[in-house]
Amino acid sequence: MAGIRLDKLSFRYPGADTNTLEDLQLDIANGEAHALLGASGAGKTTLLNLLSGILSPTGGRILFDSEDVSALAGRIRNVAQVFQFPVLYESLSVFENLAFPLQTRRASAARIAERVDYVSAELGIAALHKRKPGTLTLSEKQLVAVGKALTRPDTSLVLLDEPLTAVEPRKKWRLRQALLKAQSDLGVTMIYVTHDQTEALTFAERVSVLTADGILQTGTPEEIYQSPAHEFVGHFVGSPGMNFVPASALGVAHGERIGFRPEWALIDAQGPIAGSIKRIRMQSTENGVPMGLITLDTRFGEIAVRSMANLDVGADIALRVNRYVVFAGKTRVGESALA
Repeated sequence: MAGIRLDKLSFRYPGADTNTLEDLQLDIANGEAHALLGASGAGKTTLLNLLSGILSPTGGRILFDSEDVSALAGRIRNVAQVFQFPVLYESLSVFENLAFPLQTRRASAARIAERVDYVSAELGIAALHKRKPGTLTLSEKQLVAVGKALTRPDTSLVLLDEPLTAVEPRKKWRLRQALLKAQSDLGVTMIYVTHDQTEALTFAERVSVLTADGILQTGTPEEIYQSPAHEFVGHFVGSPGMNFVPASALGVAHGERIGFRPEWALIDAQGPIAGSIKRIRMQSTENGVPMGLITLDTRFGEIAVRSMANLDVGADIALRVNRYVVFAGKTRVGESALA
């Protein structure tokens, strides 16, 4: 496995007027589970292709364990990639698919069996060994594709390219847990690329939020959610994302805008933000009291708050905010938690 460093990494497609990626700086520790989270057009696929060796940087460097691999072919880098749709040999059994990367390197039969059995046990797919890919469900195929990437013990990096997008929702949690267990037990460096914040935040030790402007923030899932470094991060991460109001709305003298999560606001008749209830979405009950997401129509636009939902649409209420992040020029310049 390898620690990964992007050192002022840039890339421009031939004929393009601007760089798709520019001066990216990122360090990923050896054995880390890392997620690249970004919307369509952020450059996620381009970055994956640079890491795998399909593309070469037009500026900067890619380092594996301090070695510059920018000009090396993907096969020399020992990078394995798992795609959105599983890539398996349909004519081979699951065992033969898993064994194939070792067979091409002329490993002994005993070594192949040992490694395939070990990886299969980690992913819970040993019972599938004799079956052909055509008889598997999509989630089972994806687990086999992951196993195929992990079978080689010399793999430096595993790239997971939107691996759960095509998997049915009720199977995603199980597949994600299998990935997490295998990553942790094998100590493999994994980069999980996705547009889905739930997948990113529940899989990775650290998350990098990538946009067309570059990497806006890298941190633990808690840091990304609780202390977004940029307004886009606050808006993009969370369901719904952060509310934003002028700093003056809460009497904050520094900064331009205040961001707060729906759960950081409380209904308070003396609160500084007033509005009328536009809609209510029930989510759960607590001690028999309905709870939900309430959307207010205010002079600052729509604001969402998680609260008791035993209210009426059209009612006038006010809010106080007990925690917030301060932004200036869209960048975080402060934060506060109030009593």
